[in-house]
Amino acid sequence: MSDSIGPVWVVAESLEGKILEVSLQLIGQARKLAFELKSPVEAVILGKVAEEQLQLLFKSGADVVYLGDEPGLETYQPEIFVETIVSIAKEQQPEIILLGSTFMGRELAPLVAARLETGLTAHCTDLVLNENKGLEQRVPAYGGLISIICPEKRPQMATIARGVFQTPQIEDTRSGEVVKIQPPDGINNRIQTLEIVQEEPAGIV
Repeated sequence: MSDSIGPVWVVAESLEGKILEVSLQLIGQARKLAFELKSPVEAVILGKVAEEQLQLLFKSGADVVYLGDEPGLETYQPEIFVETIVSIAKEQQPEIILLGSTFMGRELAPLVAARLETGLTAHCTDLVLNENKGLEQRVPAYGGLISIICPEKRPQMATIARGVFQTPQIEDTRSGEVVKIQPPDGINNRIQTLEIVQEEPAGIV
């Protein structure tokens, strides 16, 4: 394993062009981890995103945003999204990758982890760095918390639900670099998402 420490990544999500709150919360936490690691915060976002929403990622703490808004990425496509994230991760070598514990994040995270041959901790309720600058991924167990670490493999990966971390304060003066990315060639897209439909909760009858 290299002695250099890579960036802290957040795989951000949008719905109808708007960044999900959990993604902003994860960028806020990534900023704290990155400060201790002396690393940049980088976000990956796939799909069409309005410019003001893209800038919100920077204002929340991201230094670099990898944007994949090519045709074919407008709607969540599991295999294309996985291969795109894996491709750029192999190039950039992030130290940590955080995803929201959402429908998309819960599907993407294990697939990306498997392709990168690393570990994954799901549904974390806290993330801290230990004395060796490794990520302690804390999850509820037996009435308390246990810490899970991934000492050998990189990146260290975790999923976190909305509301675990606070939404960061917006810093209007912050800006960053947008890097356009494309899906790698030759993806066998066997499963296609045609439409995402939001249903209103039925409530208590």
